[in-house]
Amino acid sequence: MSGGAPSGARTTRPGPGAAESVALLLAGALLVLVALSASVSPAVAQVPAPGADDGLAVLRRAAASGGGVAFEGVQAVTAAGEDGPRTRLVEVVHVPGEGTGFSGAAAEPDPALVVDQSAWRLRLDEELLGDLAANYRVTDSGTGRVCGREVRRVEALRADGSVAGRFWIDTETGLPLRHEVVDDAGRVAYGAEFLRLRVGGTPPLPDGAEAAAPWGEPVADGDVERLRDEGWHLPGHLAWDLRLAEVRAKDAEGGRVLHLGYSDGLSVVSVFVQRGRLADEPPEGWTTVPTDHGTVYTGDTLGRSRMWESGGFVYTVMADAPPELVTAAVDGFPPPGGDGVAPRLARGFARLATLLGL
Repeated sequence: MSGGAPSGARTTRPGPGAAESVALLLAGALLVLVALSASVSPAVAQVPAPGADDGLAVLRRAAASGGGVAFEGVQAVTAAGEDGPRTRLVEVVHVPGEGTGFSGAAAEPDPALVVDQSAWRLRLDEELLGDLAANYRVTDSGTGRVCGREVRRVEALRADGSVAGRFWIDTETGLPLRHEVVDDAGRVAYGAEFLRLRVGGTPPLPDGAEAAAPWGEPVADGDVERLRDEGWHLPGHLAWDLRLAEVRAKDAEGGRVLHLGYSDGLSVVSVFVQRGRLADEPPEGWTTVPTDHGTVYTGDTLGRSRMWESGGFVYTVMADAPPELVTAAVDGFPPPGGDGVAPRLARGFARLATLLGL
């Protein structure tokens, strides 16, 4: 999708522009109807949830049919913030073969955004569902109603039996009509629900809408290995359940910027990596947080983000997620001010021991 990390590196190695970061966060916040919103990752010490995944068939139908159904409506998108939950209304229009349009509803001044159907991970697919099944027990929890329409409810359960996420899938069309992400304390951390929905017809996409395409160009597996050999820290997992799903790259004025996309089936966490130094002042809308090891910049919009410098690289983590997941993502990279070598080795041995059950 369009957008990028805020320009938090010094001008000798700048990151993508702040305007692109707004587009990224907007796109990440609005694409909840296709189940790309964030969830709380189980603790590293846990194991994948056991049991039959009898709810996967419902989600597979949603993955297969959702893109071929024309619809328009209004969603309420809610995210938990440090000062409590915040909700916004979003107008959504989907035209099969053309794309999905999003814009702020009512008097909100947000520009319209059209997401092309080729953009990365805009719908549930077999790979995403595979991650979901590998980490959670996916159960069919019965029927219900959303927007006056009959739905089937699907729950994703952690190893301890607690609910990590819920989906409400339209029985007739397979459209996801509601989605909730639940943190490890049982609170809804992120969610979206259609308040109004009309299915069928040929709704027009928003006038003057800005088209969004995937961020950067895909990086082949062999090139990822070469970058690792050159000193780039590109872990295959951030935690046992957060897998590296895709690597993309874009050339900026100061050098190459990588976007690492991690997923556990419920969550997509974006990590931007670039060579350079952290800028002396944070980007607009970010806050400086001194730590024992170095400076960290934090952002809190409809998602949470962290930016820091370590070993000659600047790392930016962005996720529409509760603090626990952001912390897990940050912990998968060298800490602020570190040389990036010893911490990586320690985490690598710890992760290996976890996978081997030691």
